[in-house]
Amino acid sequence: MLAYLSAFILAALPAAQAINQYPTIGNVGKPAVCGNSGTLPQGSWIVSKTCGYVLGTAVGGSRFDVSNTFGSAGFHFGRFRSPDGTNFCAVILPGSLDTSRPTTVSDSCSSNTQSTLCDSRYVFGRDFDAAPHTGDGATIISLNLSGCTGYFNYFDSSSFTSGRRRDPVGIALPSSAGYRYTTRDGAAAMVHAHVDAYGGNTWFFVDRNCIAPQLAGHALDNTQPDSCERP
Repeated sequence: MLAYLSAFILAALPAAQAINQYPTIGNVGKPAVCGNSGTLPQGSWIVSKTCGYVLGTAVGGSRFDVSNTFGSAGFHFGRFRSPDGTNFCAVILPGSLDTSRPTTVSDSCSSNTQSTLCDSRYVFGRDFDAAPHTGDGATIISLNLSGCTGYFNYFDSSSFTSGRRRDPVGIALPSSAGYRYTTRDGAAAMVHAHVDAYGGNTWFFVDRNCIAPQLAGHALDNTQPDSCERP
């Protein structure tokens, strides 16, 4: 009887949807729909939504499980998988995937996670440079990154509560840069700077402590947005 009930319960549970996983590539075009131009030699931006906050970089040779593709530009939502085993649910830019090499996997990112990332900044960060629906990637708080080390990735799970700095940018950072936000655990900060070797305007993480003195006196924003910034 116990075996029968177990089989019945398992049969009643909804099966995980099968989706395609693809390798990510380098030399990805920046999304023109977001007002960008040029390419990303190292790989694609991982973002919170269409034209959203940058959450990291899918360095070429990573993998991405496509839960769904949306919008006229063809952004993809799903699970980013780093070669070192870290992974989390997010959105990746159009044209980031080698679609000639699909692998079938089970879907592990929910529509609820996608909606939460779209609607709330504070899933992943705090102390933003500007209030919701403003800023739009411009330099609001200027930084000098000389002496800091840059890393393309930090987050390691869809809870976005912790992580570790990884995938070093690998070059001396410029003295002219801009601040965007701090991770929820306060350990890292997302910044952007013009780096010719990486396609111009480049987003990456630095140790928050490295730039903390430069943030003193700025009115960092912790306003909760009431809706997605862009569709």
